[in-house]
This record gives sequence, C-alpha cells and structure tokens, in this order.
Amino acid sequence: MEKVLKIKNKRNISPKWEEPSERLVLYADIMGFKSRVMDYSHEELKNDISRFRNEWESRMSPLQIADHLRYVQFSDSILIVVNGVDEKMFNLITKAAFCLMHTAISNRFPIKGVISQGVFTYDKLKELYFGRPLVDAALLHDEIKYYGIVVHNTAEATVKAKGTEENRYCKSEIPLDKGCASHYHLAWNLVNQKYKPEDITETCNLWLDVIEEQVSGKPRTYIDNTRKVFENDRKLEVQINEDV
Repeated sequence: MEKVLKIKNKRNISPKWEEPSERLVLYADIMGFKSRVMDYSHEELKNDISRFRNEWESRMSPLQIADHLRYVQFSDSILIVVNGVDEKMFNLITKAAFCLMHTAISNRFPIKGVISQGVFTYDKLKELYFGRPLVDAALLHDEIKYYGIVVHNTAEATVKAKGTEENRYCKSEIPLDKGCASHYHLAWNLVNQKYKPEDITETCNLWLDVIEEQVSGKPRTYIDNTRKVFENDRKLEVQINEDV
C-alpha cells in the first residue's frame, strides 16, 4: 500500500476518496449541544442549526470545487477531511477551520476541535469514516478547555513547514483538562472572514459576549480561557512584528 501511495504522489494524482491514504483531518464538537437540546424547543433549536448550517455550507462551497475537501456532521460532531497533506490540502483545511470557527461562534455555537494527520478512509457511499487520525483528534479534543482548534503532534511538522500569515497558527500555552501546555493552534482571532491577516479579536470577543449571556459555571471558564489565548496570541503577533 505504501509503495502504491508513493507512486501516486510522484505522479501528483490524488487517491480515490474511498481508498486509505494519508490525509489531514479536522474533528470538532459543538459545545453545550446537549444542554440546548434539553433547554430549547425542538423547533427553535432546529431553526438555529439551520441558520448556522446554511451560512456555513455557503462559505464552505468554494473550498469544495475540485472535490479535494469533504465534510460530514453527525449530531454535534463535525468531521472535515482533505485528500492529502501537501501545501494545497493544508491551505484548504486551514481555511475550512477558520470558516468553521467564525461561522459557528458568530451563530452562538461554541466549537473546539483538533487537526491531526495520518492514514484515513473517507468512504461516503458506505458511510465509513475511520482511521488513527480521528482517534488521535478525539482524545486530544477531550482535554481542551477553550474554544478553538488545536494541532495534534501528528500534524505539527506540516504546520511548521506550511504555516503562513494567511494560514495563521500560533504556538503558545492553551488550557487543558489538567493545567496548560504549549501547542500549535489556529489563530482564528488573527485572520478575518475573507481569510486575510487581520486582528479581529474585538469582533471575536463580541461573539463570545453573546454566548456568555446564555451560560453560567463551567462554560464561562471556557470563555475566559479563550480570551486569555487571544491575548497571548496577540502578544506573540506584536513581538513577531517588532522583531521583523
């Protein structure tokens, strides 16, 4: 199998989606979804989800033109996969990650997720979506205690090699279940909704303000943690610009 994959990569031919191949995978979860199911009427929640999905799918559509990116949502979980790990695929999954964070948070659906890398099968016809990257992402996802998208160590080398100002990732401390740890993560407050470098932290904080009004207790810890990550990343941005 590895020999076949290497030959295809040399010819620059993308593998068929149903074939196992090395891919970048983004697994994300809508936080507080179960509470909303319990607290909201079915019709009200359906309208909220529909509004989010319509806006999200509209923004995702240009990223799917050549069928290099696919996604599926099941209940409160979202899976986004690109068909490879080269620069083009990295750009696609990064834009998809920005799109997801901006659209979800602005529609009052807080999100946390993980980007991982490895051999993965995406067979839409048989509804088979499995591989080590999904397990890796799910395990790290459970440790994260803020709203954002973290890079698993399996995808870290790709981020280091291909990250740019447009595909903005920062490496700073993020809050985890037990303390904090330094991880690469999507700087979704430093790129605007047109995927251009821009500090939109104030806008992101306004989105968080709306979510904050709807929750108490543990969810507010997530919001506070997210604001702290924003500020840490802004400081890094200032330091980088000063060094340049």
